[in-house]
Amino acid sequence: MALQFSRDVQVILEDPTANYRWEIPVLDGYSFSQAINSSEITVNEAGFESRRARLLFNDALAPVEWSFSTYARPQQVTISGPTTQIRPVEEALWALWAGADSFDGTDSSFKNTGISPDVAVVSYNGTTDTTYNLNGSNISSFAAGWKLFFQFRPTGGTAQVYEVNDIVVNSVTMDFDIDGIATLQWSGFGKQVVDRIAVTKEPTEGFDLTDSASFIRNRLSTLNFQRTDASPDVTYNIILTGGSINFENNINYLTPEELGKVNQPIANITGTRSISGNVTCYLDTGANLSGQMFNDLVSDTTTVRNTFDMAINVGGTGTPSVSFDMTYAHLEIPVVNVEDLLTLDIAFHGQPQSGNVDNTNEATIIYRAA
Repeated sequence: MALQFSRDVQVILEDPTANYRWEIPVLDGYSFSQAINSSEITVNEAGFESRRARLLFNDALAPVEWSFSTYARPQQVTISGPTTQIRPVEEALWALWAGADSFDGTDSSFKNTGISPDVAVVSYNGTTDTTYNLNGSNISSFAAGWKLFFQFRPTGGTAQVYEVNDIVVNSVTMDFDIDGIATLQWSGFGKQVVDRIAVTKEPTEGFDLTDSASFIRNRLSTLNFQRTDASPDVTYNIILTGGSINFENNINYLTPEELGKVNQPIANITGTRSISGNVTCYLDTGANLSGQMFNDLVSDTTTVRNTFDMAINVGGTGTPSVSFDMTYAHLEIPVVNVEDLLTLDIAFHGQPQSGNVDNTNEATIIYRAA
């Protein structure tokens, strides 16, 4: 008999071929669980003596819900070729969120092969940067076969392994705490949790998890902000005090409702792709500062959909860093917060170019590393 401690966890992500595996270093607060949906039937009769019973029936397993946080950690990694490329430790999670259904070991890239011709969801630009796009995400259901393993491997003890099969990445959020390290909060679903006892999996894709230089400091973050739907274009000088950005797939699951059996989820269904967030800054008067941006937006009563070329550069534009580039962002009127110093809370939404919903260019994610 052995107890397992949460700090002994090792999280492994495996591709559908079971040939490639990534170790995902997670922070405290991770979770994975599966509930069951039940129906209740009650009996309540009149009379001096009456039956007052209740019966419960298991109807269906709910999808597995999993979540954890990771640091954003881009590194220069030598892969097959040999070629040195910029690759973040959490690369496979981004690829899954963007619709990848496979990992191509011949060129070490993530693709959606269900779209003809095959669509790459990531572009490797040598040792300059790596860009994740949404070109493979206009699909009705994400690929099955990807697995997460939560492996508890105590030193000198017996391992305990839980497999979450057919996982999908539903959402990822980054908060801009300027005094912290760039952190991503991931969450998603799976079909079933399986107890694999001590059948552990070892990573095949190597990253240097001891490299402290790959951590990104939020204090260095910058914001590029230009309104492009007005003429001439206006560039605003905004200095961040905080904020967040959220990427959502809004996934649901189809589950049968047959009587007399415990139904299981059969397929995931993608919902509306949503990219949104907010940034905060001081209300600063002067030409092209935050105060002028507020005045321009609050006085604009005719524009139905404004357009801003917006890039949030977490860690700056040097190395290491990650940028969220939204070329066609729509801004709401900022909220003025009355504190010791007046601040603005600016809500934004990633939009496709020209309002064409067939486009998949609401945002790109760009990693840089030394």
